[in-house]
Amino acid sequence: MTTLEAAVLPSSIGHAREALAAAAVDYLAIPDEALERQWLWGAHDSGDGVRYGIYRAAETVEAAGSEVDRALAVGSPPRSPAAARMAPATVARWALQGRLASLPEAILDRVPKPGEWTARQTLAHTIAGQRSYGWFSHWWLSQPVGDDRPARVTAEAESESERELPSEDAEGEGTVAEIRDRLDSVLDEWALRFATLDDAALAMRATWAGIPVDIGFRLGRWASHIAEHTVQLDKTLDWLDYRPREIERIVRDLHTAWGRLESRLFPAISTPPEVDAILARMSATLIAEARSVRAAAER
Repeated sequence: MTTLEAAVLPSSIGHAREALAAAAVDYLAIPDEALERQWLWGAHDSGDGVRYGIYRAAETVEAAGSEVDRALAVGSPPRSPAAARMAPATVARWALQGRLASLPEAILDRVPKPGEWTARQTLAHTIAGQRSYGWFSHWWLSQPVGDDRPARVTAEAESESERELPSEDAEGEGTVAEIRDRLDSVLDEWALRFATLDDAALAMRATWAGIPVDIGFRLGRWASHIAEHTVQLDKTLDWLDYRPREIERIVRDLHTAWGRLESRLFPAISTPPEVDAILARMSATLIAEARSVRAAAER
């Protein structure tokens, strides 16, 4: 199989993700009974206390998103067709990560009801499916065009995939943190491998579940597949009678806000200096305000 080399994630996006994670840790450490304690935004008291301090994080991300839009509108080249096609998967990824940010380890292996997957099995399938989408799309891109192009995945390719790809069970191994890292790793790898594909590549014939489609469909399927199993995870948690705290719900929304911003940029080989500066300011604000809010909650 020919190789599509993965690019390196732009450092400004990586640092922003780290800031999001650090802010989430601080917010999730706050007990619900502290939500109405006073928090000063600078020298100002909004009257909404710690609760508003947590919501402020999404406002910070959304304001940065507006700045990014303006920065990209000035002289930036258009996104590649593949990057635009994969952008919705970034929103879906961070919506799922928002749920996993507060998922208790004890929930992973609890059986919700007979015949239904555990949370670990759902996440394992989601990651395995994403890796398989990438691997087989790569295989299709390596095939000849014209009359010699195969009509379906060959038995040889199926055997090769079984040798190269981890088992579904292996994709779900470890702690919640390890599963989250694996989810990011596989999405980053394949999105960055395909980031520069053009319209001709997206139009190449392929299959999905034995159905004739094109490469563009396969890349676009990522988002709905992640969303499908995010809904499944929500159902699982309902069956287990797990109810997220108010703060956990706010942190979920924060991750989705970040997903909307990141989807404007990722996957990308590089980011403009103006965007790097915007993300750096946003990251510093996220970290500082989360620490401030947590300190106010602990007084």
